[in-house]
Amino acid sequence: MTRLDRALLEKGAYPHRCTIDTRVSDLDHLGHVNNVAAGDLLQEARYRFLTQAGFMITAAQRPQLVVAAALIEYAADLFASEPVQVWTGILAVGRSSFRMGQVARQGARTGLYAEIVEVARDGTGATPIPDSWRGKLESLLIVVPSA
Repeated sequence: MTRLDRALLEKGAYPHRCTIDTRVSDLDHLGHVNNVAAGDLLQEARYRFLTQAGFMITAAQRPQLVVAAALIEYAADLFASEPVQVWTGILAVGRSSFRMGQVARQGARTGLYAEIVEVARDGTGATPIPDSWRGKLESLLIVVPSA
């Protein structure tokens, strides 16, 4: 399995940040946010990111966006004691897909690193990203300072 470049994700300047409260139902029996709920937190942040960027996330939208791949690395425990800050941005834009980067933090502790591949599709399969989307996506790239 390929590991994420945590240093790149940690150093990036993200175009979108949001705060998500944890719920009691997110917890396992030890009081940690469970792995399924951690994925839900990232999904919620992606939804907020895409809708704020002007993408209508509806069944009628054409083309549609679907998650084709997700890689989440669990770096530290998340707890219900405080909200989770999720940073989201675009890492790369391809012909019919784009790769998103996400970091979830609680206070000074990074709990999650993630890369998600979203694919544009029509009724028959993958389709090129519309030019109107491409400009928006490229304006939301994660900026990584040079070393």
